Amino acid sequence: MPPRSPSPIHPLDALTCAGLAGTAAQAAVLDYLQHAEHGHYSAEEIHRRISASGERMNLSTTYRVLNQLVDAELVASVPLGKHHSLYELNTGKAHDHLVCVVCGRVEEFSDPAFDRRRNAIAKKFGMRFVGRTLALQGVCAECTARTHPPRTHPPRTRT
Repeated sequence: MPPRSPSPIHPLDALTCAGLAGTAAQAAVLDYLQHAEHGHYSAEEIHRRISASGERMNLSTTYRVLNQLVDAELVASVPLGKHHSLYELNTGKAHDHLVCVVCGRVEEFSDPAFDRRRNAIAKKFGMRFVGRTLALQGVCAECTARTHPPRTHPPRTRT
């Protein structure tokens, strides 16, 4: 996929507009996500790529900054289970995720039927819908083919 086009807002401006301090670490993480190919990244991968570019940052700082950016709604978190998430730039476009539990591949999708159902569920429980995080888990076709290749039976012979 082609790289994302840069955001029209400079990272420091986006951070201060969101009420954040605009630290070098916050700017580095936000800048990375703004210019990275469209995708979903673990905190470890973000840390590794920022460190490879020469920026000095502890992994714990990367986690702290990601939490700050999620709280400020500049970054979205895709929870994948106990203490594991992927992060992406929050574009404001509502979408859900399908995650392969074998290789970690993430596919984004939007489904109007999900949106209608979500509203019906919120109404049933007397709530006003304000947001969602949905990550469906499965095994992609490539991983299925590797782990369960199609059976080829030898031709039966009559005896």
